[in-house]
Amino acid sequence: MPVNAPIEYYKAEEKFTGAKTREEKILYLEEMIRLLPKHKSSENVLARLRKKLSKLKEQKPKKVGSKPKWSIRKEGAGQVCLIGETNSGKSTLLKELTRKDVEIADYKYTTTLPQFGMMKYEDVWIQIIEIPSTFDPQSISVAYNTDLVLILLDVNKGLGKQKKELDDMLDSRSIKCKRLYVTTKKEIDIEKLKSEIWRNLGKIRVYTKTPGKKPEDKPIVFKKGVTVEKVVREVHKDLLEHFRYAKIWGDSVKFGGAQVGLDHVLKDKDVVQIRA
Repeated sequence: MPVNAPIEYYKAEEKFTGAKTREEKILYLEEMIRLLPKHKSSENVLARLRKKLSKLKEQKPKKVGSKPKWSIRKEGAGQVCLIGETNSGKSTLLKELTRKDVEIADYKYTTTLPQFGMMKYEDVWIQIIEIPSTFDPQSISVAYNTDLVLILLDVNKGLGKQKKELDDMLDSRSIKCKRLYVTTKKEIDIEKLKSEIWRNLGKIRVYTKTPGKKPEDKPIVFKKGVTVEKVVREVHKDLLEHFRYAKIWGDSVKFGGAQVGLDHVLKDKDVVQIRA
């Protein structure tokens, strides 16, 4: 048995033993792995638990002929999953970022299903999803394809311990996307946080322009490192055949209106005029 395991570990072990479904077994096994102290004496136990978890995940879930209880469709310029321990202030932060009305209380597990809203950052919208602190398989599954995990750490609790437990929880579920850590203080600078979220999403905005007219108000959003060729394909792939050059205004060129080729790498807020 593990050395110095907390009582919560044994409760999860008891629930795992009595679990009837594959999903329940995965949930409680993941909870055991998260709660198990990580030191040399527990290495063998940890290895056995992870082997059991791997086998369970390899099993195909039984078809029950019903649709999932809920699903969340990706929307906006990016998707961010907000996680943290219970009562860490996730619902409050979700409300401040998105202006969405959510239930906020000082007791455990106020949020039992993912809550989401849209955050406005300058001229784009970003989807923010609050994951319940139960971290049940269906809720946490949203994070597998998200663009960024925003981890909220309560300053009134052990920051190092919280960070390690939440990182371990994500690692045990093989959630490898980028992570941004936010510490709760008396007041979070929301506008600064929005900028950090956008920067960590790894996206850029590109504005197309027709000769003789102003740039489009609505940007096209791409991943960082995008080239002019990708923009041309997005506007109309047939333009590639007759492409001559593109004019660029923005940080990726030394002067406005510079002529570039298809392999030119763009930066955030660049304006692109395609000549064909």
